[in-house]
Amino acid sequence: MGILDHVTNAKPTAGIRAVIAGVEKVGKTTLAANSPRCLLVPLEQGYGGITVHKTPMLGTYNEVIQLLDETTAKAQAGQFPFKTLAFDSATALERLIHEAVLMSDPTWARGNRKALTMESALGGYGKAYQYANELFAAFLQRCDVLATYGGINIVLTCHVFAARIVDPMSGEYDSWDLLLHSPKNQKSYGKREMLTQWADLIGFLHEPMFITKSGDKGMSMGVSANQGHVLAISRTPAYVAGNRYGAVGSIAIPKVGGWNHLAHAIYTASGIDCYNRD
Repeated sequence: MGILDHVTNAKPTAGIRAVIAGVEKVGKTTLAANSPRCLLVPLEQGYGGITVHKTPMLGTYNEVIQLLDETTAKAQAGQFPFKTLAFDSATALERLIHEAVLMSDPTWARGNRKALTMESALGGYGKAYQYANELFAAFLQRCDVLATYGGINIVLTCHVFAARIVDPMSGEYDSWDLLLHSPKNQKSYGKREMLTQWADLIGFLHEPMFITKSGDKGMSMGVSANQGHVLAISRTPAYVAGNRYGAVGSIAIPKVGGWNHLAHAIYTASGIDCYNRD
């Protein structure tokens, strides 16, 4: 049979691939843990108060890959009881990848750890970052297998930082961006670009605020807009966000059941069902 014999217009059955970004302590991990039948994979501290099934905190890149391989084997045997793998966080995963890259340099074994950096490792000239991209790609490929063939949702939280964006059409401006490596010359890919292209949805979780002036000196201060936490899923100059489902705007995220508010927006826009019914 040829390729054209397999053409289909059925709704996709793959798991969603989502990134929940935001500043510290805004509720990224809580929202991710509220996804359907979630297994939380902590890669850094900050999950202690969350009641959800979780693995031990993984401390190396090899342990992360081992977990994905074990999950794939269990899923193929029909023995994986979870619907979502949530990694907390992509920023911490990058640190584990960089540690693995540095440890692969021959000078690491000679006790030259403090002098070794990602800029100098493996002979310099960006070779360490290139190898790090390969390790990150291996992680994403394993996640794709679980999402595509196992129907398992893959959710990653990610820290953000205030970045200066150079836009050829609009000039320079500040924006919240994913806290991941991105090449300075803008001519090649880093893990930031790889993750944003890979994800089906990137949501920016935040509490809307406005700036007001007060006092005799007119000091500026941030004041809550009293909207609670919202998840932005459309790109604006202020933050990175977007999705492939056709959903737009921002979604109110309550402290309890926040995931289903996101699931409703996805279902309304695309008919894809990722509700948490547990």
